[in-house]
Amino acid sequence: MINVSLVAPYEECKQLAEAVAAECREMNVLLQVVSAIGVKVIETMHFDCDAIIARGVTASALQTVYPHIPVINLPVTGYDVINAVMYCRRQFHAQRIAVMGSDSMIYGVQNISGALGVDIQCYQVMEEEDAEQCVKVAAQSGVDAIISGAMTVEIAKRHGLKAILIESGKEAILQAIGEAMRTARVAKHNQEIAERVKAIMDHAYEGVLAIDEKGVITVFNKTAEAITKVSTSKAIGRHIRSVLPNTGLLRVLETGEAELGDLETISASLVVKNRVPVKVKDKVVGAVATFQYASKLQELEGRIREKIHYTGLKAKYSFNDIIGTSTALTDTIEMTRKFSKVDSNILVIGETGTGKELFAQSCHNNSLRRKGPFMAVNCAALPENLLESELFGYVPGAFTGAAKSGKPGLFELAHQGTIFLDEVSEIPLKLQGRLLRVLQEREIMRLGDDRIIPVDVRVISATNKDLKQLIMENAFRRDLLYRLDVLHINVPPLRARQGDILLLIEHFLSIYSSRFHKNIVHLSVEAERLLTRYNWPGNVRELCNVCERLVVLSDKKIITEPDILRSLSFEQIECASERNTESGPGVLSIDAIQEALQRAGGNKAQAARLLGVSRTTLWRKLSEL
Repeated sequence: MINVSLVAPYEECKQLAEAVAAECREMNVLLQVVSAIGVKVIETMHFDCDAIIARGVTASALQTVYPHIPVINLPVTGYDVINAVMYCRRQFHAQRIAVMGSDSMIYGVQNISGALGVDIQCYQVMEEEDAEQCVKVAAQSGVDAIISGAMTVEIAKRHGLKAILIESGKEAILQAIGEAMRTARVAKHNQEIAERVKAIMDHAYEGVLAIDEKGVITVFNKTAEAITKVSTSKAIGRHIRSVLPNTGLLRVLETGEAELGDLETISASLVVKNRVPVKVKDKVVGAVATFQYASKLQELEGRIREKIHYTGLKAKYSFNDIIGTSTALTDTIEMTRKFSKVDSNILVIGETGTGKELFAQSCHNNSLRRKGPFMAVNCAALPENLLESELFGYVPGAFTGAAKSGKPGLFELAHQGTIFLDEVSEIPLKLQGRLLRVLQEREIMRLGDDRIIPVDVRVISATNKDLKQLIMENAFRRDLLYRLDVLHINVPPLRARQGDILLLIEHFLSIYSSRFHKNIVHLSVEAERLLTRYNWPGNVRELCNVCERLVVLSDKKIITEPDILRSLSFEQIECASERNTESGPGVLSIDAIQEALQRAGGNKAQAARLLGVSRTTLWRKLSEL
């Protein structure tokens, strides 16, 4: 529904408008009628509507006070003026009459002067001060009566002059309401378009600045405000020269030629600028500049490259994904959390299967670089020439078989993110020199290229070997180790965190039970004891594999000791037990040994398997006890 306010200048007009208002509801218009005479009264009122209907000086005042609301003039027809003139002749016997009002009220009045046999003088009144002056001039000229709107009529009567109010009839009110409806609909539509464009402009990543043909700023969005540090209120409506004199828009306005891809420092930030002319029928009527932080474009470029070439290589895990409550593990997690807050390179050391990449990904996702890419490469999985091209990229034709478009390397793709070099000990010595330069200079050069590309990358390396021993064997560069091993993380093996074994088993059994549609509830006590005593040389990775094997082979809700013995080969248990039972007498109690021998029917080899120790260890314990 359209909400229209009608300002009635006299009581009869108010009553007539209120009568019309009842009819307007069927037209989907809500008409509110208010009384007001004079400009000063208007300034004290508040209007919140789609359109305002008013007459004469009041309408002019409303257009000034409420520029954002359409103001429709309540028309005064020639018929209304003729009625007023004839009333003056009958009532006052007037021969000289002054008609005062806005342009719409006095338009064409003098043309009817001869037809009515009356001397009519017209006075244009736009403001209250005009009315005072016009009444005085008319009085001095010897007019017999004044015809005008309500405000001027009151002034004339104060000066002792005879005055008649020009009244607007029902048809004039209906005509004004129709015009108000049409204007309000157009205004609403235009406002919706303007708000839509404004929303688009304000949420654009680029700063947008536009000027008209005179160089006055007409568009200045929020991004432009953020980049230039100039508020929109201080930019709109001002000449570009007084706000941002170095944009180059005036030059584009003069030449009509676009200028694209220029770099400029604005408010201490490097931005990329594009400037284009706005033409209407080949005539330049303005110019538009767009600008964006160069760093944002670099970030976007990196994300696009990552999306195109290495879709899915992101850090998936966080510290919440690391399972365990042992002191050895929680201390390592806490240290890694602290390391994640800085940009120093990290060396992660740990046995195979301990979860070194899990720590690397968690560190990245807890860092300020978490929104950047995470690129991982296994340095042992690729031959030297392929590893070099993967790490540093290459240009077209760099070598036989190179892609025609070339290829960015992992360091380039990891810009503003993290690169994870797994099994870094396996990088050939030749490549170690190139890697050292990247770490020192923070720049790379693609194979076959002579162009230097700066990179902002954090390096996390991982190894299960003793790099210092490799240095002694001339298989690893000492200076490279110093660059990689700024911060140091030792991931504890599973045997050093035995309290976490059952937690991990429960976790993996739940995953594989769901995956293979099994209903495994828990382990028997004997099965738990055997698994916790096992040495787990393959650490968490081996434990995960064993859990998968147990679920696949089991048809029961409870996993028992024989299930474990079937999933762990005799040789695995023998080997692991040999490494894990040198902690002295008392580890195996005589009760435990007697129970195992009883269950094994006196078979010492089977009893040793039940205890999770070797036969040699069992014989030794029997001798000691």
